[in-house]
Amino acid sequence: MPKSGKSTLLKKVISGLENKVGFVTNEIRENGERIGFEIETHLGETTILADANFQTDFQVSKYFVDVNNLDKMLPKVSEFNNENILFLDEIGQMQLFSENFKNLVLKYLDSPNTCLATVSKIFSNEFIEQIKTRNDVILVEITEENRDTKEKFLTKLIGKIQKAKRYASEPERFLIKGDEVTITTDHGEKHLKKVEKSWLCDCEFFAENKICSHLMAVEKFLK
Repeated sequence: MPKSGKSTLLKKVISGLENKVGFVTNEIRENGERIGFEIETHLGETTILADANFQTDFQVSKYFVDVNNLDKMLPKVSEFNNENILFLDEIGQMQLFSENFKNLVLKYLDSPNTCLATVSKIFSNEFIEQIKTRNDVILVEITEENRDTKEKFLTKLIGKIQKAKRYASEPERFLIKGDEVTITTDHGEKHLKKVEKSWLCDCEFFAENKICSHLMAVEKFLK
């Protein structure tokens, strides 16, 4: 939801990452009043996305969106290597006026890279719903009450996603017997069992969060 702190949370999570590509959206304030928004890339370059004093064909609330400014910035975040963590703030109404931005979103999500993105809960369209229902997307709802806890969770989750990718690329780690899998991890064996259509893992992180590096590794390996 607005003012849940999702943008601030994203900035905190990516602040400790070295290999990252993407952009965040910052508020522009004048005399304490918000008058617009700017985009800031991982290289520190900025451009104005929307301003209450602009006059363009694209408007959200009192803000007029400069799609040309957005499109000019996109090439700076379009090139990345397999080691980069990707991030976008946000996949939202203002940004989605740009077809080039939609293409960037899909390029990020279709890549083998880990991508973090913020999505508004109060605005939706077909494009956003298609993203939310992808089988390679994990949705984490941020609220004012849970954002500190979720910051820790997301930081751990990024590491576990990276670990899952490594495990899945090493077939010798997996022993499969019907609906049960044993995976040899960096810290010993973990055991997973398929119940109906879902995998269950005996690790502590799964017990707390219903997701873990072992589950992600097994799903990726079996594909």
